[in-house]
Amino acid sequence: MKKGVLLFLLPFVWLLAACQSSPNEKVAEDVKSIHLMRNDFTDVRPKSEDLWMWQEYEKKSGIKVQWEEVKEFGEKKNLILSGKLPDAFYQTGWSNDEIVKYGQQGLFIPLEDLIAEHAPNLQKILDENPIVKKTLTAPDGHMYSLPYMSLDPMSGGRTVRLYINQNWLDELSLDVPRTTEELKEVLAAFVASGEGREGYYMPSGWLAGGLEKVLMASYGLGTGGRQAMGNMLFVDEAGQLQLTINHERMREVWMYLRELYAEGLVAKQSFAGVDDDKWRADAAQDKVGLFQWVDPDFIGPFGPETYTPINVIEGPYGDKTLYTEPPVSGTSAFIITKDAADPGLLLEWVDYFYSPEGQIFAYLGEEGVTYEVDEDGHMVYIDEILNYQNGPQLGAFQWVDNVYGGYFPYAELDQEIEHLVKNRLSMMIPKKNICRSICCRHLWQRKQKQQNCQRSLQISPRMSNNRG
Repeated sequence: MKKGVLLFLLPFVWLLAACQSSPNEKVAEDVKSIHLMRNDFTDVRPKSEDLWMWQEYEKKSGIKVQWEEVKEFGEKKNLILSGKLPDAFYQTGWSNDEIVKYGQQGLFIPLEDLIAEHAPNLQKILDENPIVKKTLTAPDGHMYSLPYMSLDPMSGGRTVRLYINQNWLDELSLDVPRTTEELKEVLAAFVASGEGREGYYMPSGWLAGGLEKVLMASYGLGTGGRQAMGNMLFVDEAGQLQLTINHERMREVWMYLRELYAEGLVAKQSFAGVDDDKWRADAAQDKVGLFQWVDPDFIGPFGPETYTPINVIEGPYGDKTLYTEPPVSGTSAFIITKDAADPGLLLEWVDYFYSPEGQIFAYLGEEGVTYEVDEDGHMVYIDEILNYQNGPQLGAFQWVDNVYGGYFPYAELDQEIEHLVKNRLSMMIPKKNICRSICCRHLWQRKQKQQNCQRSLQISPRMSNNRG
């Protein structure tokens, strides 16, 4: 009798168990997921799936990422393309020729129509910055990839500028020099003001790639941007490409540099004998009057408070040209493949990082977690990051992603936001990743100053309900 009752009840027990488990199963079914492939950085930080930023963004977006991290990605491209592809490639290196080739072969899909429908933040950037759209558009008229860029020419590593010792200027009652002649006079005053003081001083080997290029811009030879100067090209008044190397003004640049060196206004060690560590040690002892880079903290943590930027130096012909780069530093930051089940969802997921809110989140994290706002309104990384044993850049990389390696799908912070970030990382990329001409942070230009702070964040309806 008892056995019969038990057999009779079993089906109801199973049904009850099924009903009780179904809500959880439904939740699991409702979780959206995407599969992204990227370079492996686990030698210096946690796996992407364990990184605070991506765990937090999963909560914000409601989308779970299956990260596939590949060591030596560049050497495995052909093998990867021969099999089942991820939904998208994230922060991987593809040349423009490869992007066009594989796009036309159907391995990478066109994105221009999908961007218009699913990526309002990026679409706004494309509408307001035609040069960005032009850079991303292939000869066949399609857009197969998303950019890593900096819209503000004065931020993001685009513009190399001079930095001058403000303490010495104050001590000698001198103004910031604005012309090449004024610069020579100020450097002469610096050198004469105290033993051991140098005028222009950088590690050995930086003269030709640094001060010379800044002066080329002052002499009207920088109109093609930093990449053009590196290839000995500039754009003349007629809009035509010309060689710099055989131009009369290039000779004048060299003559000016020769005068500086002959008068002791350029450190004698400019050609040999000073590595980065020695230079920074001398800078810490207040021996550097002038140097160049994309931001002042390159010289040390005291840089922003000690050195004043000189964005342009006017040359003898009235030229005031930035030594800068175009807005798009990388064209292969995010590429969606033919095997993606939901390309629209992928674009909605990545579009956040082209918004002001997404920019701050990817670089700084979240207030009260990875940074604090001090009494002056500056955003300051927490002590755990600033005091990290291998430096604050790698300290931040233990939490957030967009501080190391470059070429992420992202728009760098504009200067108006960046100036609020105290103890900002010098975004210099380790030499193994120097493919971004970083001097890069890699390179700024993006003159068309976008009011990112005033731009209202647009979130796709498919994601808005998941944002907290």
